[in-house]
Amino acid sequence: MIAAGISRVLYAETSLVTGDLTGAALKTIIDAAVTAGHEVENIHGETWNLEESEPNVTRYKNQLTGQNYRQDTVMGDIQASFTIGKYDYQTKANLMGGEIIKNGSEIVGWKRAAGAVEIYKCLICKTDDDQWCVFPKAAVVTRETNADKAIGLAVAGTAMEPDAEGARSEYWFDGSEVK
Repeated sequence: MIAAGISRVLYAETSLVTGDLTGAALKTIIDAAVTAGHEVENIHGETWNLEESEPNVTRYKNQLTGQNYRQDTVMGDIQASFTIGKYDYQTKANLMGGEIIKNGSEIVGWKRAAGAVEIYKCLICKTDDDQWCVFPKAAVVTRETNADKAIGLAVAGTAMEPDAEGARSEYWFDGSEVK
């Protein structure tokens, strides 16, 4: 496994994660995301990134010997980030909050929420070499950003503790398991 590049990014409602994930359960979630139109169709340039920040480690020394005898470790955040270069108003509302504006049944615009919005999504990413990375509950923060003379949506999804009992904050599956 190398987990190089990115070939697909999808998002789904966190409620679709009902327990410890399996490849089959992930396939069901992916199918639901595709059906709902929650697949990102355009990631601008080289903006895709997956990174885990350094853990915060505090070591305690034995005053008598000068040697470390215990430590506290707080793991770093795990975050996937990318900029969507081409999107529609519904995607903007799904990932930024706010509301779409309709003229009858036609979506004609978007308006920002009146304050801070907390958005949680199941974030699903597939690498070029057929590896699936999943955050069952990602805190999604999206902002508008300049992307080569256009306004892109800069998305950052941070892995959180999932709501579903038995689920973990991050999963990786080989593509052969997601069927």
